[in-house]
Amino acid sequence: MGEMTATVRANVKAWECDVMEHMNVQHYLARSAETLGQLRVLLGLPAGSTLRHRRERVLFMRELRNGASFEIATGILALGSHGLTTFNEMRNIDSGAIAARFVIDLDLIAAGSGDPLPLPAACRAAAQPWRIAAPADLRPAVELRQPPARDWATAEVLGLFDTARGTIEPWECDARGELHPRFFMARCSDAVTHLQHHYGLTPDYRQAHGLGSAALEYDIEFHRPLRAGDAIVTRSGLREMQGKIQYFFHWFLDAASRETVATVETAGTLFDFATRRSVPIPDDLRELAAPFVQRF
Repeated sequence: MGEMTATVRANVKAWECDVMEHMNVQHYLARSAETLGQLRVLLGLPAGSTLRHRRERVLFMRELRNGASFEIATGILALGSHGLTTFNEMRNIDSGAIAARFVIDLDLIAAGSGDPLPLPAACRAAAQPWRIAAPADLRPAVELRQPPARDWATAEVLGLFDTARGTIEPWECDARGELHPRFFMARCSDAVTHLQHHYGLTPDYRQAHGLGSAALEYDIEFHRPLRAGDAIVTRSGLREMQGKIQYFFHWFLDAASRETVATVETAGTLFDFATRRSVPIPDDLRELAAPFVQRF
């Protein structure tokens, strides 16, 4: 086995922080996406090819706050016929704590057409110094029960809440004209706010109870790219509240074709705003949310 290599070094800017006073989830994804440029160089990917996200699992471990310095190290977990799986670990340089981990399935594609390309033998050989095994303490993935389909019709039948609508802007897209992971995650952040408001976790409730909230995990599946001009509708649901954790999901749908373009499973927690420590979900919030829980 090889070892991980540093791919990003940076620090948290004030404008990257949200109302919870820590780095917003979109900027974690932005920094993780930066590793792809370094990977292209390390692997010597052929001209005219690039890497596209197919799936990304994000595990948030410790919050990063304004001014914190951090580093991302990258390793390669697996090589496929037409892509690879990478592992990124974001570490707070000041405290030494792991801030986040990312497991990313990437497809090798033609930069122009987006057609899949085989991973060349030379790239496989170049990858060997960075081949690693997953850390022994990596939180195991949980396969959650799903409905028969995750589509527009099912969203209508289930009465999923309309949490976010909008149009993809050119400035949200990457060099290929496809929605950048950062701005996809920003849309997830929008959806969470509206969903929580829907089941009672409003700003007034937070203030009255001295509560903040933080993401614990996102599991994102990209079914097809989103491009500038695409109109999207996000339908979301609350799965359950268990201990300190809220589980919910989002389906991103093309407003014109009604095609499912991405699906997201996510978990989050509440924290005491003064101590910055997670707390159990209050009983009155459970009661408010109970009518909105989806059962598959």
